[in-house]
Amino acid sequence: MSNSPIDKATTLAKELKELISHYDHRSFTAHISHLANIHVRHKRNVILKSPIRQLMYLISLFHSTGSCGKKLYFPGDKSDQRIFELLNEIEDSYNLPSRKVNLESQEDINRIIVTKSTFLNFYLNAPLTYYEQDIERVLQTFQHFETHILKETGLALSDFIEFFKLISKLEREKGRNYLNNNFNNDAVLQSLKGRKKINDLTLDEKFHLVNLGQNAVYEMGIRLTEIYDKIGQQKGKLLLKYFTLEQKENQEYLYYTDQCPYLAKPIFFMDNEHVLMIFSKQLINAIYEFLYEICDGPMTPGRKVSERRDKYLEDKTEELFHDFFESDAQYFRSYYLDNNEKDLIILQDRIVYIIECKAHKYRDPLRDEDKAFNRIKDDFKKSIQKGYEQAKHVEEYFYEDHPFNLFHKNKKILKTINPNEYDEIFTLVVTQERFGQIQCDLSYLLEIEDNSNFPWSVGVNDLESFLITLKRKRNHKEEFREFLLTREKLQGRVFCYDELELCAYFLFDRQNFLKICDRKETFHSSPDMNNFFDLLYDVGFGFKDELDLEMKIKKRNNTAASFIKFHKLKPADRIAQFLKGM
Repeated sequence: MSNSPIDKATTLAKELKELISHYDHRSFTAHISHLANIHVRHKRNVILKSPIRQLMYLISLFHSTGSCGKKLYFPGDKSDQRIFELLNEIEDSYNLPSRKVNLESQEDINRIIVTKSTFLNFYLNAPLTYYEQDIERVLQTFQHFETHILKETGLALSDFIEFFKLISKLEREKGRNYLNNNFNNDAVLQSLKGRKKINDLTLDEKFHLVNLGQNAVYEMGIRLTEIYDKIGQQKGKLLLKYFTLEQKENQEYLYYTDQCPYLAKPIFFMDNEHVLMIFSKQLINAIYEFLYEICDGPMTPGRKVSERRDKYLEDKTEELFHDFFESDAQYFRSYYLDNNEKDLIILQDRIVYIIECKAHKYRDPLRDEDKAFNRIKDDFKKSIQKGYEQAKHVEEYFYEDHPFNLFHKNKKILKTINPNEYDEIFTLVVTQERFGQIQCDLSYLLEIEDNSNFPWSVGVNDLESFLITLKRKRNHKEEFREFLLTREKLQGRVFCYDELELCAYFLFDRQNFLKICDRKETFHSSPDMNNFFDLLYDVGFGFKDELDLEMKIKKRNNTAASFIKFHKLKPADRIAQFLKGM
């Protein structure tokens, strides 16, 4: 029998599928949902290496079994432990090369890093964005297709957004209720708090505690009536039809790298009266993909949805920099140079920012390493590489001694630029998707001349989070320049799946970050750095149309208050405006 990673993954997945097929549907789904809630809401370790993605896979695999078992799920028993072991072993099996490689060949090593890091980023990381960013993307991308969406789905665009907000709110409420549950001051529980030992309980008392815990977990289910009461039964049933994972959804589903059914349908039934979720934020991503498919057909009226997606990215990028630099800069959008349209150029004092936006979709990585590498390289070329080349074309004009013109599409001159009036030029490639390691370290795939400077490539949502936070600092414009200068030094020697981690180092661990950038050894960033942004979000981040902002501002969070004071952060612009109106 072959001992390849693919064969090993097959063996492990089949064992896992067989093991979970014996569980009662209500018991298993309730406990797995509860486990995810503990990890997401309360940041507790659940033993898994990539909890959200692994639990998404687990619940999808469970639904492929038909889930007709009778066994109740008990956290911590041998079967439960084996489930976690298998999930981690399955993930580990994909970390190994599927064929022999020449470890002395740098080309082979780089191919492994590219394929494995891209695989891990895609399959092991949950979407790292904030609610407001996801909602805005849906509204701005599909606002011109409202009539078509209503015709095809029977629902308005606003119905999808309100459904997401409602489900997320109900899920959060259930989580808070569980956390604050005092079990009506249950006598047996009170006896344990009074230092009575668990072994001193009677058998009936022990069963009572088990039932108490089980019922508390079941109470985390969202009642269908709670949904119907808010949005109506007809709409509620229709939305659940589109986004609910059914039993026997895909009986052939097995591999971690197969298209995960839960990604498209992130709601599932606990029983006939309740629904659950693993990760409520996946619902807005599923809504986006669902609507994109609806609007991507040949009969869809108006401009192509891909063009609307591209325009949204350009609009958002320009808005972010307008908010950041305000009137202290000149902005030229959709300008022409040599009859070639470019996205955005910003002239700020004696600094030039050449920005290209790329919304090319990031396709699922493949299991076959050679095919996977070619697909990754192709996606990178169509997105980051193309954006860099377009920006580089503009940059070269600034290295000449003679003035040149930026043109409007009607051939009218927008601006005559004298290169001698500018001291520094930065190129940025802003993407809709996040490419993980290969975007954080462009040296693996970017074709660049030896003497050229690397651009900064960043996902638009990360750019937004960074700029909003950076603007809370004094001299934020000068600090942005400093960040770009120091960040480039990490190209070719950084391991990082998330650009916000590096942004957090610069914002909140500045001196150490500058030292790291000046060294020569490889730097491994810490995913914990992202927690700083979550801490700020908890008390009001500064996003446009931020959810629950008044509640966040009134919330007492001593950790956040101390953190903000220590780093001398001013209130974000929109927070300051909101406070004036209170």
